[in-house]
Amino acid sequence: GLGEGFSSLSDERGKRRFDSVVAIERDEFSHQTLFVRHFMRGFPEGEAPDDYYDFLKGELTADQLFKKHPAAYAHAKKSALRISLGDDSHAAVKKIIRDRLAGEERWALVGGPPCQAYSLVGRSRMMNRPEFEQDERHTLYLEYLKIIIDHRPPIFVMENVKGLLSAAIEGKPAITRIVRDL
Repeated sequence: GLGEGFSSLSDERGKRRFDSVVAIERDEFSHQTLFVRHFMRGFPEGEAPDDYYDFLKGELTADQLFKKHPAAYAHAKKSALRISLGDDSHAAVKKIIRDRLAGEERWALVGGPPCQAYSLVGRSRMMNRPEFEQDERHTLYLEYLKIIIDHRPPIFVMENVKGLLSAAIEGKPAITRIVRDL
């Protein structure tokens, strides 16, 4: 949602102020939504093809929609990636971001960790579950911070979830201490 807000901002001529050169999501269903949103950015603002509405009505499958609009599909395939951030993917993600930025100096990193692990309500609901401490969503903010360290964006926006600043899970320090140490 946060990236969608940035991507929808346009100037007085209707030109987008931000291009999402890469968006990363690990959850299958969230990625499908992200993919369709990136696909739709392949069309001028307010000019969605009729096929899109047929897709929403269930009259076309996603594959049929994508085949009818190969340029928009290619854009989405390149920019909306399904990757699980972590040690195994760190080098690949670093390269993807570096390649997509191609030396650009004016850019912003926008995103945020999943709020379920940090929100006060989420924590109170999940605290007594044995798997709560091992939930990788608790430490996903560290991957975001690694991207900041790797690429030094001139601007970064990280979604604020009440509880994120004070969360310290599995011996990992709270984010306030890490940011202070950067």
